[in-house]
Amino acid sequence: MTTSHINKIIPCPATTPIQNTALVVEGGGQRGIFTAGVLDSWLAQDFNPFALLIGTSAGAQNLSTYMTRQLGHAKRSIMQLSNHPAFFSMKRSLAGGNTVDLDWFFNQVCHPEYQLNIGCAEAQLKDRQLLFSATNRNGFSATFFEPTADNWLTTLKASSALPYLYKKGIAIGEDYYVDGGVASPLPIQEAYQRGAKKIIVLRTIPTTQNIRSPWAHKLKSWVCPTKSCPKVLDIITGHENAYNEALNFMHKPPADVEIIEIAPPKKLASRLLGSTNQALDADYQMGFEIGTQFLATQQAQSFKAH
Repeated sequence: MTTSHINKIIPCPATTPIQNTALVVEGGGQRGIFTAGVLDSWLAQDFNPFALLIGTSAGAQNLSTYMTRQLGHAKRSIMQLSNHPAFFSMKRSLAGGNTVDLDWFFNQVCHPEYQLNIGCAEAQLKDRQLLFSATNRNGFSATFFEPTADNWLTTLKASSALPYLYKKGIAIGEDYYVDGGVASPLPIQEAYQRGAKKIIVLRTIPTTQNIRSPWAHKLKSWVCPTKSCPKVLDIITGHENAYNEALNFMHKPPADVEIIEIAPPKKLASRLLGSTNQALDADYQMGFEIGTQFLATQQAQSFKAH
């Protein structure tokens, strides 16, 4: 498979989703490039039957470009923006700054080269619902924002604001919000509670690696030298409880819901942050191929058959 499809503009007609279907997309920092590959393969074949879409952190970013139908946009943003030294620097934290400079990142997203086609997304959302998960810093409870043209980048930024690495969080209304992965790393139950009976879950972690979430333990390894471990451990405990509850729900779902899990077959070469371009490209290609293979399965055909 070549990369000639990158940056292709996909026409933006409004399509009709299938009732009670959902797509739930996990975060994972730069490992989200695997998800970008899967979703680009679906865009290339005009596959989007979902009535409800919920994304967390990098998953929310991927769903943004899926709904704007900008094939290749997510890959380019991850490889060019999240790998830029202005975005991620451990040295900044030593000087009291943000390890992850989300302000710089979202300023770039406002430039034409990286701009989201929000108008196209709005056309897609006439008969669908898109949600970004975030975590309210007051009590660390899950919140689900429905993006509009006016708040799209703000809510996307809130969903992506890694605690401690982007210190202040994002102000929305009277509260501050941080990464959705803290309170709702896999919002499968939320999709079910909103009426979904057929759910596809896009993972960035192999099914054989479900015991621990590397997101939380990488955060601990970066932040603990700053002597903030007690608070970080509280976040990790809450995160992993929510993570394990979601896994249990997915593997033992209620009788009235079907859950399809799509995950990398092995540990991805890319990392939360600081991946090589070679690793990112390899994981993208893997995702594109797995997404293409899925479309040929009976499970995918069952979505098209409604």
